[in-house]
Amino acid sequence: MNWHHYLLISPQDSLTRSLLPNVLPRDDRLSVATNPFDALTLLRDSKMDAVLLAIDEGDQDAVVACKTLRRQSNVPIVMLVNSATRQEVVRGYRLGADAHIEIPCDPRIFRARVAAVLRQLAPAN
Repeated sequence: MNWHHYLLISPQDSLTRSLLPNVLPRDDRLSVATNPFDALTLLRDSKMDAVLLAIDEGDQDAVVACKTLRRQSNVPIVMLVNSATRQEVVRGYRLGADAHIEIPCDPRIFRARVAAVLRQLAPAN
């Protein structure tokens, strides 16, 4: 099995939401939640390899969602940053994110960075 299942948390009108399906490898699966509450339900009901959390400038709800998700799960959290401030990115790390990727970016870089996060956080054999 060489595919992954990601959970994207993103507002309905987010740039990330429209770009991401075209960036992920064809075999990967993507579930989408528009808020942290729906995301928690999806996390409980399905095995996710990583959470991709879209953060736009001034979106404090998304940053705080890191804290809520981290309390409920150890799944890797990757912030997808679309013009968020450095302060919001730093706050996301402090609240539980494992990495961030600036969106839009080269699809190869996106896939490589997500793969690196999954490798780093994979349990040792």
